[in-house]
Amino acid sequence: MLEGLVVQQIEREKDLLIQSPRERYERVLKRSPQLFQEVANKYIAAYLRMSAETLSRLKKR
Repeated sequence: MLEGLVVQQIEREKDLLIQSPRERYERVLKRSPQLFQEVANKYIAAYLRMSAETLSRLKKR
């Protein structure tokens, strides 16, 4: 269980180190597509360190 949590934390760090908001969005979408149906966009945007407007524009593409 601890190993799984450590892996998740490492994945989050990778997500935040990626420069482009588009790349961060695509990486999370690929890893956890269900997240976008279960969590409000404003929380996902905060997690990805971008504005809700930026996330909305990325989702439209």
